[in-house]
Amino acid sequence: MTNTTNTKEAFVNAARQYMRKAVISEVPNIAPYEGLYVKMFNVLEMTNFFQRCEEFESSYDDGLNGVREKALMIVDQNGKPMFYPDSREDLEFLAELPSKVLSVVQEQFFLINGDEGLKKQSQDAKSS
Repeated sequence: MTNTTNTKEAFVNAARQYMRKAVISEVPNIAPYEGLYVKMFNVLEMTNFFQRCEEFESSYDDGLNGVREKALMIVDQNGKPMFYPDSREDLEFLAELPSKVLSVVQEQFFLINGDEGLKKQSQDAKSS
């Protein structure tokens, strides 16, 4: 048991150095619509994201569920939500953007929540 405890403790201590700082990435290649960011989610945030997406599917039939999902993905440079999926005004605004903008938001969101996010997190931890 002690060996397992030591292994666990070593992992937890090593992992914490990476978990301290949020990984936030600007959405690239959307000029002239710069200023949108996505964030690497932790397990709880990703679980909540998918739960909300399921709620959208069962609660709305207005064709805006994809826009609602993108609203959950977009954050500001500090990692705070910029748009809210329950705000009709936000949804209508996002729905009027060129489709390429929200397509790139989604691509960047899943990149940063995959291998790219882990690489960035590792680089950020080494440079701080």
